[in-house]
Amino acid sequence: MAQKLPFGQWGEITSETIEAAGLTAAEKLRAYEVAEVQAAYLEILECLNYPVDPAGHVHDLSILGPTKVAVAYTLALAGFRKSGPPQIKQRRFTAPGCVEEAVTWVDARLPDTAAEELQPEHSVHDDSLPPDTRRLAAVRDGVAAAPMNEEWSVTVTVNGADE
Repeated sequence: MAQKLPFGQWGEITSETIEAAGLTAAEKLRAYEVAEVQAAYLEILECLNYPVDPAGHVHDLSILGPTKVAVAYTLALAGFRKSGPPQIKQRRFTAPGCVEEAVTWVDARLPDTAAEELQPEHSVHDDSLPPDTRRLAAVRDGVAAAPMNEEWSVTVTVNGADE
């Protein structure tokens, strides 16, 4: 029975995978190159979860599915890597009505959680604060949350035409 190789959290090749695979020197060299591309791909893919535009608007790219994967992989293959210190970072965001994996992008120098960032002077009306921090200020101050939109639906009607 063949040995089961150790892979990373997302099934990616790791140095442990390469060392356990019994590769030749040339194969190891190529495997490390592939591992670097895979690591870059996963990093790019993570950055494409709710990216932010120059105006600060967060976008949901989940509808793109395989296209988002293809963009991340193509950028990794084309050599895109982090070239400088990050200016922003993702911070997990949970609130009623939010998708499970929602994030907000915040200044990289801010704390890792909104709870750590929240100060007594912070207000729900301060648009310079990230949305997760504004939400905590609203909860703290007893400000009612904005009502969620009613669930919407459509009724599809298909009419056939006689030929």
